[in-house]
Formats: sequence, C-alpha cells, structure tokens
Amino acid sequence: MITPTSPDTTRTRARNTRDALLDAALAGFSRDGFSGTSIRDLARAIGIRESSVYKHFVSKQAILDALVERIDERLGDLASHLGTVTSTGEAAAATYQDISEEALVGIARGMFDFVVDDPEFAALRRMMVIEQFRDADVSARLHDYFITQPLAFQTELFRVLLASGEFLDGLDPQTTALAFFGPIYMLIDYADGGDKQRALDLLAGHVHHFRLVHLRNP
Repeated sequence: MITPTSPDTTRTRARNTRDALLDAALAGFSRDGFSGTSIRDLARAIGIRESSVYKHFVSKQAILDALVERIDERLGDLASHLGTVTSTGEAAAATYQDISEEALVGIARGMFDFVVDDPEFAALRRMMVIEQFRDADVSARLHDYFITQPLAFQTELFRVLLASGEFLDGLDPQTTALAFFGPIYMLIDYADGGDKQRALDLLAGHVHHFRLVHLRNP
C-alpha cells in the first residue's frame, strides 16, 4: 500500500534539497569560481537531475542571491543575540543611543568575529571578492551587500543619532557613517591577512577615537 506524503514532509524535503544545493553551490563557487560552476555540477553534487534544480532556483544568480540572503539571516540572528537589529538603521538607533564605549566595542567585536571567522560567511565573501573581476553580476552583488547596503544602513542610523543631541553640531550623517564604517571594513581585510588580534586591538582603538572626535561627552 502506498502511504500518502504529507504536505509537511514535502516541504521538509524541498527545504532540505534547497539547503543542499546552497551548500554545494558555496563549495563549488569557492573551489571552481562562480563562472566555473554550472547548474549541472550542482545537480550532480547532490544527486538530482539538472531540471530539478530549477524547481528551487530560476538561475545561478538566484542561487548566489539565496546564499547572501541565508547568511544575512544568520547575521540578523547574531545581532539579536548582541542586543541590536540589522533590519534598518532607524530601528537600530535605539540600541546605540547613550551606549557605553564598552558595550559598543562588544557589539562591534561580535559582528567582526562573525564576518571574519564564520566559515560560510568568510567563504562567500572571499569568493565574491575574487570573482568580482570575472563576473559583473558577482561584482554588483558584492558591492551592494558589502558597501552600498552597509553605508546606507549606517547613514540612516547616524541620521537618527545626530538628531538626538549626543553628537557635535554640524556633522553630516553620511560622512559620519563613512568615518565609522570605513575603518572597520579595512580592518576586516587586515584580519584576513593573518593578524586578527591586532585587528581587534585596532577596532577597539577606532571605536574610542570615533567617540572622542564625534560625541559631545565621550
């Protein structure tokens, strides 16, 4: 007798296949490059037909987008654990109003550790950094996720914080966002060079200096 498959079981299988495809894609993109990994390669890696891949993703670009979205969800979970949010800069502003230097360093370090040490995040970021010179779509996705979106988030965050009265008069939200975020982006590359502890020391020094220069009462 054939036992009917429940909708929950079907959804679970689909989710497991989707996650397996994403895992295979990350491994393939990291090993052979984005352009060097085909849909057929991914199907073969997890033992399904090539046509079955398209039940989950319309294109290879959609797979890359899904990898970014999956890691972004995990980053959001981490932010929640650290007591903040990554949804919008405006929503995050409540976290940072009147925050102590120690607490700010704690959040910055928690995020920094994730970006540098999480195997999936690190593999995805490094793959995109390399592949940006070979594929225009990867380049656009890299700059959107790692530069354009964070700068927009930080600008919105500082727009709210500058209106709170904690900061010196006359500061521009975007310029202030660049002053805070730019060195952190550079320090991630510094940590990639092998001296993470030095990068963390510089991160703490950067937070201290930023507060000293921009706050009324650091």
